[in-house]
Amino acid sequence: MAKTKRADSSAEDCVRIDGELYDVRHWSAKHPGGAILKQFLGRDATGAFGAFHGAVARKMLRGFKARNAVGFAPEVGYSDDVERDFAALRGRAVEAGLFESRPVWFYLHAALLFSGIGGAIALVTIAPAFWPIAALLLALVWQQGGWLSHDFLHNSVHADYAKSEVVGSLLGGIVLGFSGDWWKRKHNTHHALPNVLGVDEDIDTTPFLSFTEADLARMGPGARVLVRLQPVTALPVIAFARLNWMVASVRWALSSPTVERRGLELSAIAVHHAWSIGMLALLPTWGQRIACYALAQLVSGLFTGAVFLVGHNARPIFDKTEAPGFCALQCATTQNIRPWPGMRWFFGGLDRQIEHHLFPTMPRHNHARIAADVRALCAAHGLTYVERGFGEGLVDVARVLVRVSRAVWHRLPTTAVDAT
Repeated sequence: MAKTKRADSSAEDCVRIDGELYDVRHWSAKHPGGAILKQFLGRDATGAFGAFHGAVARKMLRGFKARNAVGFAPEVGYSDDVERDFAALRGRAVEAGLFESRPVWFYLHAALLFSGIGGAIALVTIAPAFWPIAALLLALVWQQGGWLSHDFLHNSVHADYAKSEVVGSLLGGIVLGFSGDWWKRKHNTHHALPNVLGVDEDIDTTPFLSFTEADLARMGPGARVLVRLQPVTALPVIAFARLNWMVASVRWALSSPTVERRGLELSAIAVHHAWSIGMLALLPTWGQRIACYALAQLVSGLFTGAVFLVGHNARPIFDKTEAPGFCALQCATTQNIRPWPGMRWFFGGLDRQIEHHLFPTMPRHNHARIAADVRALCAAHGLTYVERGFGEGLVDVARVLVRVSRAVWHRLPTTAVDAT
């Protein structure tokens, strides 16, 4: 990396990694992971950097070492002891080979996905009257396809990041109709600062839903009406989530200036619509075609949304100024799910949401091997480690929706974020 002359740095221009300050003000616009880097200016980024970057990025980091930076103070709730012990745990996991993947395991899952698509097409061809079964099969394929593209785009399948991202974008485009680039940038932000207001888009669901009383201060009259009704409207809103995500991701692929593989992504999305529309065309009536498509989309939204909601949306929500360090934040804002017997596959590895958030590039088939050590780390530092049954978790989310709805009905004043 060519060295350039830089002025002295201020704390607001820097991130802190392993106790050293790095001036990234000129790099943030070029950051391959998107705008999330700007959210760490003036903050400690040790945990987030380690979670998403390898040796190449660490080597590049040397060229950004700050000159005469002063005034940096770790954020509220940050603990060097917690982050140091977490880094040590990550180091032991690397030595134990827990970041080494079995690609065949993931490609067998991909083969099952395409078999499911083939089965749905065969069913509407041979027995059109069974289109509801084909729609439900398609809904499951889309949900499981989301988990699988999630694995690839987290670079947890191949050591070659470029290969993982190409395969993930192809899977996301062909199977789901989604832009991998849209997902990656949005999801990386969620992982780095989960449940942080104004940063994590996954909790920015107003005006349709709200999971914290802190939203009340910025709600307009229309949003207040909708949030009052959310105990009733939440189910249909979640059901439409897949359609909303698909539209948003296609718009991103078409218009964002930062899309890395625009041609590949748009071609894959076109293939998705070709096979899905072609499948619908096999049905004899327009009523069946519309009903089949709607049922598949809405059920898939419910399948996907339910898993995500249980993992995060009943957990504390933080203001950015009060969010603790990386490890403590991940443990506070995520929870694991105890699957129903024989249903672990349904969650695509997100039943171990805490382990996934702490080690996002670790293959999901290795999460169970690190779980006991994560529990021990949490116990040693007084961090939360929450595991709930799937049904219990859904009830927790429902209670949050009711609580926030009641706050709007009663016009309760709010000045603080729910971080309990």
